[in-house]
Amino acid sequence: MAEKPQQPFRLRRPGGEADASRVFNAPGIVMLIAGLTLAAFILMVVFPSRTAGVIELAAAVIPGRFTAGPGANNGVLSMISPLIAHMFVHASIVHLLFNLLWLLAFGTPLARRMGAAGALQSSAAFAASSMFLTFYLLSGVAGALFFILLHPKEFTLLVGASGGVSGLLGGLVRFAFNRSTIFGPDAAKFSPLLSQPVLLWTGFMLALNNPIAAQLMKPMAGGADIAWEAHLGGFFFGLLLYPFFERAARGFR
Repeated sequence: MAEKPQQPFRLRRPGGEADASRVFNAPGIVMLIAGLTLAAFILMVVFPSRTAGVIELAAAVIPGRFTAGPGANNGVLSMISPLIAHMFVHASIVHLLFNLLWLLAFGTPLARRMGAAGALQSSAAFAASSMFLTFYLLSGVAGALFFILLHPKEFTLLVGASGGVSGLLGGLVRFAFNRSTIFGPDAAKFSPLLSQPVLLWTGFMLALNNPIAAQLMKPMAGGADIAWEAHLGGFFFGLLLYPFFERAARGFR
């Protein structure tokens, strides 16, 4: 069992005093992603329904369309662009708000730990913000690819930032639920994949994201299908690869 910390945990500015008032303030890169996601939703509401429908169809990940190859998608760019574009399109206001909530909750500690706060004040923080953005987007890509892998011939639409948000949770699990990595002297270390907090949260994600759980939670989603496959794809990407992105971000300091 980890020893009780001698001092309460407080965030510190690099080379400066603790700034406890900013613990719950999201870094700029997190707010930028949230703002772009919200703006995209507002535009889809403002646009005429036919225009919005065309945009949604173009941005959505459609497994059958993707696996048909570049020839059926008017080129490679049109085939792969939905892997990222789908993260900024949401089916409903509830869908959007849930993803924004978890984006802020999971993204804030990750971005701060990577050194992404104050991106406009230092080149190191700007580079770390770029690394955070890359990690978030690739988590969404991983979720989409896993969805495609399990439904290669289906023409169902996948939209939403859930894969990216799940990737943030996967990264968070590598350090935030182990007191020794938060409060101890080895703050830069990560919880091993077979450690108790990692296994518990992985089990929790598997329990919530499977065909049976998706059907049980469908009424809570307003009857919409829950893309549990994208959740798992993003989560495991973050769980396995977050340390690489954090070390890369720290390398800019």
